[in-house]
Amino acid sequence: MIDTTSALPSLFIAGAPKSGTSSVFQWLADHPHAHGSKPKEPSFFADPGSHVFRRDFNASYGLDLYSRSFSPVPNGVSVLLEGTSSYLYSHTALEEIPKLPTCPRCLFILREPAAQIYSTYVYFKNNWAAIPREMCFEDYLKALRHRSCDFAGNELAANALENAAYVHWLRDWRDRLGPDRMKVCTFDTLKKDARAFMISLATWVGLDPTFYESYEFQIENESYIPRNRNLQQINIALRGILPQGAVYSIARSLYRQLNTRAPERRGMDDMLALLRAEFAEDNKALAEEFDLDLSTWV
Repeated sequence: MIDTTSALPSLFIAGAPKSGTSSVFQWLADHPHAHGSKPKEPSFFADPGSHVFRRDFNASYGLDLYSRSFSPVPNGVSVLLEGTSSYLYSHTALEEIPKLPTCPRCLFILREPAAQIYSTYVYFKNNWAAIPREMCFEDYLKALRHRSCDFAGNELAANALENAAYVHWLRDWRDRLGPDRMKVCTFDTLKKDARAFMISLATWVGLDPTFYESYEFQIENESYIPRNRNLQQINIALRGILPQGAVYSIARSLYRQLNTRAPERRGMDDMLALLRAEFAEDNKALAEEFDLDLSTWV
């Protein structure tokens, strides 16, 4: 069981953004012997300069402060986890996480690069406001290539092309963690059979996998398009200051029903195919080095 006086995670869901990490975090946190951080993304090991870096809560303050993200720890818990998906790209996380006294494991879920970049575009344009509302996806790609927009200081939006070349980031993590302390999976596998995915993951982290045999899987943190952008601006302003809890969850659910719709990709097949081809060599190396079936990424 966990020492509640100095609680530190034994599992990090460390990437990649827009690859189902929020859902997997919640599904794990629902297990009776697991406990998730509050919030899901504490960003304690984010790099200074990152848009998620917190001046009052970061690695320079020491682990005692970090442990508050998990307090109080319920009785019977054997796995603490957190899920800052941008850790994959964080030099601070790469340096600090492998040497934590809990010898934590890291899970990386990867999405086909073109789809991940498009989801990043939709998310930071609509769920937030880092990408200008008038910028279409083609112009977004041009801005990425020419470094012609700072995207309100959001490095995930600004570095989407480099970030989707996963193999280069994962090599560094493998060097620091070793292969036994990292698990690399694909979003395709998760989407195809969430139950089988979670049973395998639970076994890997030492949780009873039978919990997921009758579990109801609900999707978290999906990208959307707002119907009314003025309302969305109010939503963005309010959700940063409202306390998390049951009332917040109800209000968020109601807002999603009234003012959002699912994104569409109509007319974008050729553009996405060309973008997908740019990552062919990186994906080949990724498949070989991390024993992944990426046949659906072609």
